Amino acid sequence: MIRVMIEPRRPERCATIKVYSRPCIEPHRKRGWELVLWTGNAFDHSTPFRKMLTDIAAVLAKEAPTSIELPGYLASEDDVEGLLRFGDEKIGIYYEHSLSYLSLMSSNASVLQRIADRLQPLVALAA
Repeated sequence: MIRVMIEPRRPERCATIKVYSRPCIEPHRKRGWELVLWTGNAFDHSTPFRKMLTDIAAVLAKEAPTSIELPGYLASEDDVEGLLRFGDEKIGIYYEHSLSYLSLMSSNASVLQRIADRLQPLVALAA
């Protein structure tokens, strides 16, 4: 198994995505690759995945046109799928409150590494 680790920053004022383990790029269970962010406690519906995605898009938009496509919000949402457009790339989005993680998926690991590199100022290990 190939795993690419990224170094999250220690909590600072500019970090807006707190993670509970180091984000990494790993093979997706079905196909391609995924950048995984473990962001909270299981079944915590207060984890702000949509806000995180907005922050991610804002950072990526500095490099290339970026947009997010998600279904309409539901208070009890779980297992949400969407799409992140980053330049010419289409990146799958999946987040789940029951396990509290956010996944960005692509067939191209180098694209995910490029995204991970841009996100480092946003990501901090939770204490």
